[in-house]
Amino acid sequence: MAVDPALPKKILVVHGVQVGEDEDQNQHEDLKQLIETRLNGAPLDFETAMYRYENINDKSQRLLRTVLKLFVKNLIAQKALDLTIDVVGDVVIALNEGSTAYKIRQGLVERILDIHEDGHPLYLVAHSLGSIYAFDAVNQLIDTEGYFDRDDRKTWPVQGLVTLGSPIGLRLFKRNKVTPLGPSTKAKFLRWVNYWDRTDPVVTGSFYGKPNDGYTIVERFATDDEDCGWIIQDKVVDVGSAWLAAHVGYWSHPGLGDDLVSLLG
Repeated sequence: MAVDPALPKKILVVHGVQVGEDEDQNQHEDLKQLIETRLNGAPLDFETAMYRYENINDKSQRLLRTVLKLFVKNLIAQKALDLTIDVVGDVVIALNEGSTAYKIRQGLVERILDIHEDGHPLYLVAHSLGSIYAFDAVNQLIDTEGYFDRDDRKTWPVQGLVTLGSPIGLRLFKRNKVTPLGPSTKAKFLRWVNYWDRTDPVVTGSFYGKPNDGYTIVERFATDDEDCGWIIQDKVVDVGSAWLAAHVGYWSHPGLGDDLVSLLG
Protein backbone atom coordinates (compact mmCIF):
# COMPACT_ATOMS: atom_id res chain seq x y z
CA MET A 1 0.00 0.00 0.00
CA ALA A 2 1.34 3.43 -0.96
CA VAL A 3 0.94 6.59 1.07
CA ASP A 4 -1.88 8.83 -0.17
CA PRO A 5 -0.94 12.51 0.38
CA ALA A 6 -4.64 13.44 0.11
CA LEU A 7 -5.49 11.53 3.30
CA PRO A 8 -5.24 13.20 6.73
CA LYS A 9 -1.72 13.22 8.10
CA LYS A 10 -1.31 11.17 11.25
CA ILE A 11 0.92 11.86 14.23
CA LEU A 12 1.66 8.77 16.31
CA VAL A 13 2.84 9.68 19.80
CA VAL A 14 5.10 7.27 21.71
CA HIS A 15 5.21 7.98 25.44
CA GLY A 16 8.29 7.62 27.60
CA VAL A 17 8.89 6.47 31.18
CA GLN A 18 5.53 6.81 32.87
CA VAL A 19 3.56 5.69 35.90
CA GLY A 20 0.03 4.36 35.86
CA GLU A 21 -1.50 2.25 33.12
CA ASP A 22 -2.07 2.44 29.37
CA GLU A 23 -5.31 4.36 29.82
CA ASP A 24 -3.39 7.12 31.62
CA GLN A 25 -1.19 7.87 28.60
CA ASN A 26 -2.94 10.49 26.50
CA GLN A 27 -0.16 12.85 25.47
CA HIS A 28 -1.52 12.82 21.92
CA GLU A 29 -4.41 14.97 23.14
CA ASP A 30 -1.98 17.56 24.52
CA LEU A 31 -0.13 17.59 21.22
CA LYS A 32 -3.33 17.98 19.21
CA GLN A 33 -4.37 20.94 21.34
CA LEU A 34 -0.92 22.53 20.93
CA ILE A 35 -1.01 22.21 17.14
CA GLU A 36 -4.56 23.55 16.89
CA THR A 37 -3.59 26.52 19.05
CA ARG A 38 -0.62 27.33 16.82
CA LEU A 39 -2.73 26.91 13.66
CA ASN A 40 -5.09 29.59 14.99
CA GLY A 41 -7.83 28.53 12.58
CA ALA A 42 -5.61 27.81 9.58
CA PRO A 43 -6.58 24.60 7.75
CA LEU A 44 -4.53 21.44 8.32
CA ASP A 45 -6.04 17.98 8.01
CA PHE A 46 -4.35 15.90 10.70
CA GLU A 47 -5.06 13.37 13.43
CA THR A 48 -3.13 12.32 16.51
CA ALA A 49 -2.97 8.83 17.97
CA MET A 50 -1.17 7.11 20.85
CA TYR A 51 1.11 4.08 21.00
CA ARG A 52 0.91 2.81 24.58
CA TYR A 53 3.16 0.18 26.12
CA GLU A 54 2.95 0.92 29.84
CA ASN A 55 0.92 -2.23 30.56
CA ILE A 56 3.55 -4.36 28.83
CA ASN A 57 6.25 -2.87 31.07
CA ASP A 58 4.13 -3.26 34.19
CA LYS A 59 3.39 -6.91 33.44
CA SER A 60 7.08 -7.72 33.18
CA GLN A 61 7.72 -5.98 36.53
CA ARG A 62 4.83 -7.64 38.37
CA LEU A 63 6.83 -10.40 40.03
CA LEU A 64 9.53 -8.01 41.26
CA ARG A 65 6.89 -5.62 42.58
CA THR A 66 5.09 -8.41 44.46
CA VAL A 67 8.27 -9.75 46.08
CA LEU A 68 9.53 -6.35 47.21
CA LYS A 69 6.16 -5.37 48.67
CA LEU A 70 6.37 -8.32 51.05
CA PHE A 71 9.15 -6.44 52.85
CA VAL A 72 7.39 -3.06 52.87
CA LYS A 73 4.47 -2.64 55.28
CA ASN A 74 3.90 1.11 55.16
CA LEU A 75 1.35 2.22 52.52
CA ILE A 76 3.21 5.43 51.67
CA ALA A 77 6.45 3.49 51.30
CA GLN A 78 4.68 1.03 49.02
CA LYS A 79 3.54 3.86 46.74
CA ALA A 80 7.09 5.19 46.60
CA LEU A 81 8.31 1.69 45.80
CA ASP A 82 5.76 1.43 42.98
CA LEU A 83 6.98 4.69 41.51
CA THR A 84 10.64 3.66 41.75
CA ILE A 85 10.05 0.27 40.15
CA ASP A 86 7.94 1.85 37.42
CA VAL A 87 10.57 4.39 36.42
CA VAL A 88 13.75 2.40 36.94
CA GLY A 89 12.18 -0.79 35.62
CA ASP A 90 11.16 0.85 32.35
CA VAL A 91 14.73 2.00 31.75
CA VAL A 92 16.21 -1.38 32.63
CA ILE A 93 13.83 -3.10 30.20
CA ALA A 94 14.92 -0.79 27.38
CA LEU A 95 18.61 -1.24 28.16
CA ASN A 96 18.32 -5.01 28.44
CA GLU A 97 16.72 -5.26 24.98
CA GLY A 98 15.18 -8.60 25.94
CA SER A 99 11.78 -10.06 25.17
CA THR A 100 9.80 -7.19 26.70
CA ALA A 101 11.70 -4.51 24.79
CA TYR A 102 11.34 -6.59 21.63
CA LYS A 103 7.59 -6.87 22.17
CA ILE A 104 7.27 -3.11 22.64
CA ARG A 105 9.35 -2.34 19.55
CA GLN A 106 7.56 -4.88 17.35
CA GLY A 107 4.20 -3.60 18.55
CA LEU A 108 5.23 -0.13 17.44
CA VAL A 109 6.43 -1.42 14.06
CA GLU A 110 3.11 -3.19 13.52
CA ARG A 111 1.16 -0.07 14.47
CA ILE A 112 3.20 1.98 12.00
CA LEU A 113 2.58 -0.55 9.23
CA ASP A 114 -1.16 -0.64 9.98
CA ILE A 115 -1.31 3.13 9.44
CA HIS A 116 0.86 2.78 6.33
CA GLU A 117 -1.53 0.16 4.94
CA ASP A 118 -4.37 2.66 5.39
CA GLY A 119 -2.39 5.13 3.29
CA HIS A 120 -1.96 7.93 5.84
CA PRO A 121 1.28 9.97 5.83
CA LEU A 122 2.68 9.25 9.29
CA TYR A 123 4.91 11.28 11.58
CA LEU A 124 6.35 9.89 14.82
CA VAL A 125 6.61 12.07 17.93
CA ALA A 126 8.39 10.23 20.73
CA HIS A 127 9.13 11.40 24.25
CA SER A 128 11.88 10.31 26.61
CA LEU A 129 12.46 6.54 26.60
CA GLY A 130 9.88 6.19 23.85
CA SER A 131 12.35 7.86 21.50
CA ILE A 132 14.60 4.80 21.75
CA TYR A 133 11.79 2.53 20.58
CA ALA A 134 10.76 4.98 17.85
CA PHE A 135 14.33 5.36 16.58
CA ASP A 136 14.84 1.60 16.47
CA ALA A 137 11.49 1.03 14.75
CA VAL A 138 12.28 3.52 11.97
CA ASN A 139 15.72 2.02 11.38
CA GLN A 140 14.28 -1.49 11.35
CA LEU A 141 11.78 -0.48 8.67
CA ILE A 142 14.48 1.21 6.59
CA ASP A 143 16.34 -2.08 6.68
CA THR A 144 13.21 -4.01 5.60
CA GLU A 145 12.73 -4.67 1.89
CA GLY A 146 9.79 -2.88 0.31
CA TYR A 147 9.89 0.25 2.45
CA PHE A 148 11.77 3.53 2.28
CA ASP A 149 12.58 3.67 -1.42
CA ARG A 150 14.49 6.91 -1.15
CA ASP A 151 13.13 8.35 -4.39
CA ASP A 152 9.51 7.49 -3.57
CA ARG A 153 8.06 8.94 -0.36
CA LYS A 154 4.88 6.96 -0.89
CA THR A 155 6.83 3.87 0.23
CA TRP A 156 7.87 5.52 3.49
CA PRO A 157 5.90 4.24 6.52
CA VAL A 158 7.27 7.23 8.48
CA GLN A 159 7.62 10.66 6.89
CA GLY A 160 9.43 12.29 9.79
CA LEU A 161 10.69 11.64 13.34
CA VAL A 162 10.45 14.11 16.23
CA THR A 163 12.03 13.30 19.59
CA LEU A 164 11.44 15.17 22.85
CA GLY A 165 13.66 14.96 25.92
CA SER A 166 15.44 11.95 24.48
CA PRO A 167 18.24 10.11 26.32
CA ILE A 168 19.44 8.65 23.02
CA GLY A 169 22.67 10.64 23.15
CA LEU A 170 23.70 9.00 26.44
CA ARG A 171 26.32 6.32 25.96
CA LEU A 172 24.47 3.69 27.97
CA PHE A 173 21.90 3.37 25.15
CA LYS A 174 24.64 2.64 22.59
CA ARG A 175 22.96 4.41 19.68
CA ASN A 176 25.24 6.45 17.43
CA LYS A 177 24.29 5.80 13.81
CA VAL A 178 21.28 5.69 11.53
CA THR A 179 20.46 3.20 8.78
CA PRO A 180 21.17 4.84 5.40
CA LEU A 181 18.27 5.24 3.00
CA GLY A 182 20.57 4.71 0.03
CA PRO A 183 21.31 6.69 -3.14
CA SER A 184 18.81 9.19 -4.51
CA THR A 185 18.22 10.94 -7.83
CA LYS A 186 15.58 13.29 -6.40
CA ALA A 187 17.35 14.42 -3.21
CA LYS A 188 14.65 13.24 -0.82
CA PHE A 189 15.48 13.21 2.88
CA LEU A 190 14.00 11.84 6.10
CA ARG A 191 13.86 14.53 8.78
CA TRP A 192 14.69 13.88 12.41
CA VAL A 193 14.22 16.82 14.76
CA ASN A 194 15.37 16.44 18.36
CA TYR A 195 14.12 18.83 21.05
CA TRP A 196 15.92 19.15 24.35
CA ASP A 197 16.09 21.48 27.32
CA ARG A 198 19.51 22.16 28.85
CA THR A 199 18.27 21.34 32.36
CA ASP A 200 16.41 18.14 31.44
CA PRO A 201 18.15 15.41 33.51
CA VAL A 202 16.97 12.62 31.21
CA VAL A 203 18.76 14.26 28.30
CA THR A 204 21.92 15.35 30.05
CA GLY A 205 22.33 12.39 32.38
CA SER A 206 22.72 14.80 35.30
CA PHE A 207 20.53 13.76 38.22
CA TYR A 208 20.59 17.30 39.55
CA GLY A 209 19.61 18.82 36.22
CA LYS A 210 22.95 20.56 35.73
CA PRO A 211 22.64 22.62 32.53
CA ASN A 212 24.40 21.07 29.55
CA ASP A 213 25.57 23.23 26.65
CA GLY A 214 27.55 20.66 24.70
CA TYR A 215 25.02 17.92 24.03
CA THR A 216 23.96 17.48 20.40
CA ILE A 217 22.33 14.66 18.49
CA VAL A 218 23.82 15.95 15.24
CA GLU A 219 27.42 15.44 16.38
CA ARG A 220 26.71 11.85 17.37
CA PHE A 221 24.56 10.73 14.44
CA ALA A 222 25.30 12.98 11.46
CA THR A 223 27.34 11.59 8.57
CA ASP A 224 28.83 12.99 5.38
CA ASP A 225 27.77 9.89 3.45
CA GLU A 226 25.65 11.17 0.55
CA ASP A 227 23.64 7.93 0.67
CA CYS A 228 22.61 8.49 4.30
CA GLY A 229 19.40 10.29 3.42
CA TRP A 230 18.71 11.72 6.89
CA ILE A 231 18.50 15.40 7.85
CA ILE A 232 19.16 15.59 11.59
CA GLN A 233 18.45 18.78 13.51
CA ASP A 234 18.83 19.73 17.16
CA LYS A 235 16.38 22.16 18.71
CA VAL A 236 17.49 23.54 22.06
CA VAL A 237 14.43 24.90 23.85
CA ASP A 238 13.64 26.48 27.19
CA VAL A 239 10.34 25.05 28.40
CA GLY A 240 10.25 27.47 31.31
CA SER A 241 10.91 24.86 33.98
CA ALA A 242 13.88 22.96 35.36
CA TRP A 243 14.84 19.39 36.20
CA LEU A 244 11.98 16.84 35.89
CA ALA A 245 9.48 19.62 35.21
CA ALA A 246 11.55 20.46 32.15
CA HIS A 247 11.40 16.83 31.04
CA VAL A 248 7.60 16.85 30.86
CA GLY A 249 7.27 20.43 29.65
CA TYR A 250 7.80 19.88 25.93
CA TRP A 251 4.14 19.12 25.22
CA SER A 252 3.11 22.75 25.67
CA HIS A 253 6.10 24.46 24.04
CA PRO A 254 4.90 26.83 21.26
CA GLY A 255 7.97 26.21 19.13
CA LEU A 256 7.18 22.50 18.94
CA GLY A 257 3.66 23.29 17.74
CA ASP A 258 4.96 25.69 15.09
CA ASP A 259 7.56 23.23 13.84
CA LEU A 260 5.02 20.40 13.63
CA VAL A 261 2.67 22.65 11.63
CA SER A 262 5.58 23.34 9.25
CA LEU A 263 6.58 19.67 9.08
CA LEU A 264 3.05 18.47 8.33
CA GLY A 265 2.15 21.32 6.03
